[in-house]
Amino acid sequence: MADIDISAILAALSAIERQPNNRAIKSLLLAKGLPASVAQPVSFNELCYWQEDEVSLVFDRLHASISDIRNPELKTFNIELSPAEVRAGKGATDFVKPSKELVDHSASVRGALCLNSSGEFTVNPKEGYIALSHVWVQGLGGDPEGRGLHRSLVRQVFGLMRKGGLKEKWIWTDSLAIPGGGEELCVADEEIKGQLINAMAGIYRDAKGVLVLDALALRLASVGAVDTAVLLALGKWLTRVWTYQEIKLATNAMVATKTGFVSFAAMVDELRHKAFDEVGDGYDASKRGQFPSLYRTFVRLQRNDEIGVSLPDIAIGCGYREAMNKLDFARSVFPTLGLDWRFGDGLEEAMRKIYEAQKRHAMRLVLYHGPPRAAFPGWAPAVFPGLVDSKVISPGIWKGRGMERSWLTTKIRSIVPSKPGVVILELDNQTGESPGAYCVGFISPATEKESPQSVALFHEAVHNGTAYLLADEPLIPKQHMSRVGIIVQRFTKPKPTQKEAWVIMTFAIGETEPAYLASRENWLLLHENPTHFRLPDGKLSSDGKAFSELNYMITYSPDPSSPDNDHHLSDYPLQKAASTGDLSAIHALTSGPGYVDINQQDPRGWTPLHYASAAGHPAAVSTLTSVLGADLSMATRNSETALVLAIDNNHLDAAMELFEAGAEVNYFHPQGFSPLTTACRRNNLEMLRLCLMMGADPNLEDGFSATPLCCAVKDDEHLGENDGGVLKELIDAGVGIDQMCTSGASALYLAVRMGYSGAVKQLLETKKADPNGVNKNLPCLVQYAIEGRLVGILEALLEAGAKVDVDGDGEQRRVWFSDGWTAMMIAASVGDVPVGRLLRANGADMFAAGGKDGWTPLHVAASKGEKLFFKWLVEEGGEGRVWEKDRFGRTGFDLRTWV
Repeated sequence: MADIDISAILAALSAIERQPNNRAIKSLLLAKGLPASVAQPVSFNELCYWQEDEVSLVFDRLHASISDIRNPELKTFNIELSPAEVRAGKGATDFVKPSKELVDHSASVRGALCLNSSGEFTVNPKEGYIALSHVWVQGLGGDPEGRGLHRSLVRQVFGLMRKGGLKEKWIWTDSLAIPGGGEELCVADEEIKGQLINAMAGIYRDAKGVLVLDALALRLASVGAVDTAVLLALGKWLTRVWTYQEIKLATNAMVATKTGFVSFAAMVDELRHKAFDEVGDGYDASKRGQFPSLYRTFVRLQRNDEIGVSLPDIAIGCGYREAMNKLDFARSVFPTLGLDWRFGDGLEEAMRKIYEAQKRHAMRLVLYHGPPRAAFPGWAPAVFPGLVDSKVISPGIWKGRGMERSWLTTKIRSIVPSKPGVVILELDNQTGESPGAYCVGFISPATEKESPQSVALFHEAVHNGTAYLLADEPLIPKQHMSRVGIIVQRFTKPKPTQKEAWVIMTFAIGETEPAYLASRENWLLLHENPTHFRLPDGKLSSDGKAFSELNYMITYSPDPSSPDNDHHLSDYPLQKAASTGDLSAIHALTSGPGYVDINQQDPRGWTPLHYASAAGHPAAVSTLTSVLGADLSMATRNSETALVLAIDNNHLDAAMELFEAGAEVNYFHPQGFSPLTTACRRNNLEMLRLCLMMGADPNLEDGFSATPLCCAVKDDEHLGENDGGVLKELIDAGVGIDQMCTSGASALYLAVRMGYSGAVKQLLETKKADPNGVNKNLPCLVQYAIEGRLVGILEALLEAGAKVDVDGDGEQRRVWFSDGWTAMMIAASVGDVPVGRLLRANGADMFAAGGKDGWTPLHVAASKGEKLFFKWLVEEGGEGRVWEKDRFGRTGFDLRTWV
């Protein structure tokens, strides 16, 4: 008889019987003294399928009272005064701290500034070092008065190491190596801190070991893998954003408990075996049980050089973590991704850099529910902490204007009044009758609190009939956990066949009536956030939407591969013959008894000439025009002439045949592209030269109110395809450099707004572009460069003579900042110190007042909570000027939003 694995059978049966037990586990954790901020997520995730007695057994091995657990200041180590300190009666005075010169040196070489048990410091010790991963508030954080670490804490750390068998003589801890913590830093030290953050990846990777110190785990009388994992899941160490990157970078991590050290790798490996034994295949993906979720939490934290680091792992790994400084939500991720932190960047810019560093993985986070949406890309979460629920999806295609992907699509008819906290949507149903199908869901608390404008836009979009619910899976049948979808507002400018939208928010979907109607459709989710604004007075503007429209105007061009432009999609015989260049069939169909009208249009408005031109068959084009007399001016339903289609699809011979037949180079449909703007949109230098040779007007707007020069503005990557030749060719053709489109935008304005530094420099080099801008109804170009932190573009504008202040007589020069502000005030509003320094070097007055209230940049920085910029103004500005008052008699110090 074959051997029977009884334990495996029992484990499988146990897994079958296990059901979610989150409510009971949450109650137990609360009763044990844990805060709701820990009990809630852990009971829904790591311990969801545990029984109360199983959790209680772990607590039985924890040497901590309920009062200890409840104590938010529970320490890993406590300061122990020396006999001399006790005799002196002045409290703790024996601290160790590296010199500023040594800290600066470690930053300059990106080295590990280490400490030995005697309190001596060195950079990159040859013998190696152990790096500490801890929570500052649990005892090993820097002294609030800037004195460093108490010597007794250092002795206790080394004592713990020796007890656990670690013989290394040096340790690295961020509380000594990196300025910060409770200490108030000057601007120079903040810069050093940024440099040291860029060194942290190497420091943790190169350490001989990383020692994890958590106040709860240190009270665990066990070295069992499961016990240790449970206590880590419940401790503060797992709630901090910085500890994520510390463990993720570690080569050899170990967790300290009361009775010894637990190898992090061995702990994860044991959890892996238990999860597999419990549920089999799928333990590492979606299967649920006692151990799979616990395993997945910690395997995400484990370093894996083979697969690297992906944003979904980072996002979920940081989903429930916290930070004292919100900027650390992004800054802490930079070392893990190998990105360099730029001193002066804010949270929005940092998150954008994170997403652009991993575009493919970023698109998998669209259904990350909890945080509001980012400034850019507007379909991604603004931060990772604050996770409520999520589904990691397959990526779409990152395009210039947005993310393209297929979604199950449902039209939202109305919002049904309901109790607070619950949203009931009326969706389209399968009969088309009223009422529609109802769907119950929830908006995340963070979105409601931090982005009320998103909620307002949601109601507006539903009212206007432009709101849709997009999901990755059917909304039925009902399941235990919520599904996540996104609510979008459709961008109506493109053709009806093109579905484009702004993402307003994520939406947790509960129960949905089976009669709801959904169809799978392709959408372009635009990169811009429709509620994003940067006006100095804080008023809501449609900045995100306006940016989308600008982007659409200068970059949109029909995709030749899309069904709308597929020159093989026609059931009409003559159109088919033209699309394949079959001259015999064309002659037969146009000369036989069943004569076909040469200008006959199919349902998309395409004539045979359109097909021949789009497919690039010059002989067919010649036959249809010169022999058969096809109309050269007819346009498709998408407003494209045959010449536009030939240029759009890069068929030079077909375009030349059309010109030979009499096609007018300056003719276009009133709602379509011109031949020249089509060549510019496609960045096609050869077609551009052909159009100019045929007499194209380089200043003529097309049906989208765009000039050729505006359409030639490209990002640096596309501009480099022909060394900026399209832009240069237009400039050489005598185009009006500062010519404004009907919308009021010039080419330089668009290049600055889009952040295209190469195009900006090329336009400014002509000496004909006004670096201040030419439209008094729009803010000046310097303002856009500052708000976008476009340092290279700002430098180019300033070098070209852009103004930064207002005249002394009160009248502005030919430069317009919103609400009469100065460039320095705009810089203060975004808190970018390097930009402030650049402006100062170019003659900007650090304290010039502006606006209706007579604020100085110090007032602006104070009101916006930009503490670093405020400190810079105080530290480097004139002594007396920091006390200048606004028209209400208030100084900048009076407006501070911090204590």
